[in-house]
Amino acid sequence: MKNRGFIIALIILLLLIIAGLIWFLIICLTGSFNFMNGFRSFGRRSTNIVFDETYKIEDINNIEIISKAGDITFEESEDDNIRVVAYAKNSSDVKVNLNKSKLKVENSVSSKGWFNFNFDINDIIVYIPEDYSNEINLRSNYGDCKITSLEEASIIVDSDCGNIDLGDVKNATIKSDYGDIKINTIFNKCNINSACGDIKVYSVQIQENSSIKSDFGDVKINNSNDIYVDTNVDLGDVKIRNNNRYSDITLKIDSSCGDIKVGD
Repeated sequence: MKNRGFIIALIILLLLIIAGLIWFLIICLTGSFNFMNGFRSFGRRSTNIVFDETYKIEDINNIEIISKAGDITFEESEDDNIRVVAYAKNSSDVKVNLNKSKLKVENSVSSKGWFNFNFDINDIIVYIPEDYSNEINLRSNYGDCKITSLEEASIIVDSDCGNIDLGDVKNATIKSDYGDIKINTIFNKCNINSACGDIKVYSVQIQENSSIKSDFGDVKINNSNDIYVDTNVDLGDVKIRNNNRYSDITLKIDSSCGDIKVGD
């Protein structure tokens, strides 16, 4: 009898786990719950500017930003300089260093502990000329990443939780655990990997072989140049227009669960 009770309890536990996984899958695919909104409601958004410096664009060929909690935003500058503005409760939360043409910004978090959600959300804003043609490397734990159009730049984003919104870029290398990815135009190549969230690209004009991989979420590309789109879908529909299987350039799209649509 004791073994029977244990088996029944184990079955109930497994059913609860399965139900939880199904619920998580549903919210990922439907977007009915935005974790970032809940995250922001617990955290305190900093309004205190602790850093505001301007640099000459010719002095910088690499920008790296590491953020624990807060949005990272790149906006077009009004001149030919690069300006970094950081918000935080304490000046010690933000470290900025320019060494050998690499500008590095590190944003830490002031808190009494993650479990009581008593932490600060420290935003970083970078004003940058549209003709910046070097690399931008972003590492974000919690927060959105938004970058204005930089047609000659190579963008690398590694995000744990938050939406990613890019304008026009030359190269895009993106790894996202949770959050939607939106890109206006990719001109050269891309390598995009999303665990949970939709991927939307308005225009793909790639000149090199590229890849997009989605575990849970739809992949939609409005238009593309004359390339071959090689797709693999475990669960979902595929719709591709004007696919050239003789092209020298291949865009490989893999989806575990979600639709793939290329072309209006």
